[in-house]
Amino acid sequence: MTNLTLVINFIVLCFVWCIFAQQCEISPHVQRFDCYPEKESSKEKCLERNCCWRLPIEQTNYTDKRLTGIPFCYYPTDFPTYEIISNETTDFGQRIRIQKSQTTYMPHDILNLTVDLIYETQERFRIRIYDSVNKRYEVPLQVPVVEKRANNTDYEIRFGKKPFAILVTRKSTGVTLFDSSVAPLIFADQFIKFSTRLSTPLLYGLGEHQQPLLINVTNEWKRLTFYSRDFPPMENINLYGVHPFHINLERTPDNQTHVHGQFFLNSNAMDIDLQPLPAITYTTIGGIIDLYIFTGPTVENVIEQYWDVIGKPTMPPFWSLGFHLCRWGYNNIENMISTLERMQSANFPIDVQWTDIDAMSSYLDFTYDSEHFHGLPGYVRALQADGIHYVNIIDPGISSTQSAGSYIPYDEGLKRGVFMTKFNSTELIFGKVWPGITAFPDFTNPETIEWWTDIASAFHEVIPFDGMWIDMNEPSSFVDGSQDGCTDNSLDNPPFTPHVHGDALSAKTLCPSAQQLLSSHYNLHSMYGYFEAQATNIALRTIRKKRPFVLSRSTFAGSGRYTAHWTGDNQATFIDMYFSIPAILNFNMFGITHVGADICGFLLDTTEELCVRWMQLGAFYPFMRNHNSLGQKDQDPASFSWEVQQIMKQALLMRYSLIPFWYTLHYEASSKSRTIVQPLFSEYLNDKNTYNIDQQFLIGRALLISPNLLPESNSVHAYIPQDVWYEFPLGVKLSNVGLFTDLDAPISKINVHLRGGFIIPMQIPGDNLVLGRGNPFTLVVAPSQFGNASGNLFWDDGDSIDSIETQTYNYLEFSLTNSNKLTINILVSNYKESAMRLDLIKILGVNTSVNNVIINGKSYSNYLYNIPDQILLIYGLDLDMLSQSSQTIQWTTSNK
Repeated sequence: MTNLTLVINFIVLCFVWCIFAQQCEISPHVQRFDCYPEKESSKEKCLERNCCWRLPIEQTNYTDKRLTGIPFCYYPTDFPTYEIISNETTDFGQRIRIQKSQTTYMPHDILNLTVDLIYETQERFRIRIYDSVNKRYEVPLQVPVVEKRANNTDYEIRFGKKPFAILVTRKSTGVTLFDSSVAPLIFADQFIKFSTRLSTPLLYGLGEHQQPLLINVTNEWKRLTFYSRDFPPMENINLYGVHPFHINLERTPDNQTHVHGQFFLNSNAMDIDLQPLPAITYTTIGGIIDLYIFTGPTVENVIEQYWDVIGKPTMPPFWSLGFHLCRWGYNNIENMISTLERMQSANFPIDVQWTDIDAMSSYLDFTYDSEHFHGLPGYVRALQADGIHYVNIIDPGISSTQSAGSYIPYDEGLKRGVFMTKFNSTELIFGKVWPGITAFPDFTNPETIEWWTDIASAFHEVIPFDGMWIDMNEPSSFVDGSQDGCTDNSLDNPPFTPHVHGDALSAKTLCPSAQQLLSSHYNLHSMYGYFEAQATNIALRTIRKKRPFVLSRSTFAGSGRYTAHWTGDNQATFIDMYFSIPAILNFNMFGITHVGADICGFLLDTTEELCVRWMQLGAFYPFMRNHNSLGQKDQDPASFSWEVQQIMKQALLMRYSLIPFWYTLHYEASSKSRTIVQPLFSEYLNDKNTYNIDQQFLIGRALLISPNLLPESNSVHAYIPQDVWYEFPLGVKLSNVGLFTDLDAPISKINVHLRGGFIIPMQIPGDNLVLGRGNPFTLVVAPSQFGNASGNLFWDDGDSIDSIETQTYNYLEFSLTNSNKLTINILVSNYKESAMRLDLIKILGVNTSVNNVIINGKSYSNYLYNIPDQILLIYGLDLDMLSQSSQTIQWTTSNK
């Protein structure tokens, strides 16, 4: 080789290297998108992918905070990606064909894709990207099918041709809602990756994870993994459910705050990476890209738009709003009976008694231990006669080792072909759960739903349970994959595995290659609990002919249509009590509004102080259950000292008095797409102080709950938004608002404040909700700064499946006008079986003395005016709220 050739080659090499180096000189670090997310990355592995390898330079980012988690391996700006080859207008929007000529680092790269841009509604936009040639798995969730393009949208779509990218902006403000140009699109058979810029670092949602409400993307790269998993809640681990939905705040040019949301409709295992650009990256190992963008512009709007896709929450039975008592470790019926008796002797209200797996015979589903829980069927019937309901636990694993003919659930299931099978085989796949070797029903099979209904019905003839608790349905197994291991195919060993706990998709669950009717378990794993909840809901409707109550541990987007949820196997710690608040707030966003956490903690022994604080907080969970584990000491309220019992009782009585308010909120959730509990930022969107608050929350937009979450503390550092607030239930108006303040919070008190502008319906509590249904009602009226307020009340028999559809209910609206006129209007009055008598009205913030009260045109003398607290009490009313279509209560003051 001549010297000239060497020189030329050197010049060419330098030229290529300079070009490559230019593609890698990305500044600042926040623009790096991880090209090697797997463990044990190295320069050699990175460069094999034609990506950039650079160690981070010591620097701070634009917020002057040090960045953490900066990827060493990242995409160059010229990384191979797709370009547009055709674009046509369709009835639903646009259909674009894209292709790329060069494969990338994952096997079976798909070079030709179709992009559907669907203008579904004025506020909802959908992006679908899929293989142009071969049909791929899509999530079997019933979602709206839109065939005609919406007009007058508040979003505008543009796209880059080469490289292909989509840009979505809000027309009214110009703010970017989606921008995929920040990183390359990769679409291989088992690896799909795309990114988009976030509007701000203020991000919420993305469950199920134990994390604060506000997800920090300001100064770190953060990874969240989505794949249903049985593991006690802790941070940085994928947990029981999958909800790839988020809300993102955006600042407008005029310094207002709007909100939009995204929902990635994909059920395969995935990672979602967040970085401080700010940006979000979705990496999934199957299916297609099916992304919804909801333009809000308020939090309530975004959630309503999301629920229009996944479905509204189910309306729970009335009795399920009361106090539930359970434990794993009663061990025998005598202990369970004595626990309930001491609760009743101490005059605690209670509505539901539960049993865990210790009540089963050898842990077999749809059985009870006739030795240790002898007489359970009769005892349940006796409870029901007294208005107390009963819920039992059912796990999906069905024992396969009982002698032939001795265990009907397995024998019938085998005969009817309802169990999951091994890959490409008719042979059953077996895991191991509490009863030993178990087969797993395939709830995507209609035959399974019929079998499930039949065996549940047969057990209901023995023990007439009122609801079903479906646990271990991730699905969970005590062995990895199966008793026989898994295959070595690409379903069990994909080219990329998201960062699931246990490092393998088969860790403590079934092989991904297991077969279900609709698809492989690889695709459906995270929907197992969804389909079981759907089947259980159907079974209960069929068996009881009443409104079903289902409690599921594993959930997926849309599960709220069928089930309630609790946050799983938490611990008896103050930090776990705190994390329950962002959890219930998130699940309300996710459409599972009937949600709570195991009060006082499931694992570890609780303490008196912790249990008191948790009972006070739990009284304001939508779903309220005290539950703990095998080997832990008793923690039912009546097991504590007399003094502690009185404090817990006050919290319970406060909850029970608010049941009409709670029940109406559930009606609004199921019919009007309104969350039951809300974060403060949802109502005070332009108040930056609220963005990071997750130790307080709102109920029905009206009650502000500020619990004490710290040990040995007698105060709560709380934020009181700029508004009118009254102490609840006392009714004294707060003078200091719009600031952080230290509220007195001795062990006997939970701070609750009522927001001005709301009217709260309440009821005198009974021993349980069934016995108290006929008790008189109370109205608490909290005027706004303008002297107005409103409220409503939904009331039916509490159990009928179709009372809403048939309008067999009563619906009343209350309104305060001019600071002195309260009107009760009846909009629907078709439920006549229960008296609705109003006994007391409590009007707050009446700042001048009252000299007369007039009810329906007649003077009324039973009233009291409290001058120091400015409260008007109108008592002894005995007013039938259904007697007239409209009734008025007025009062005159000394200055009128």
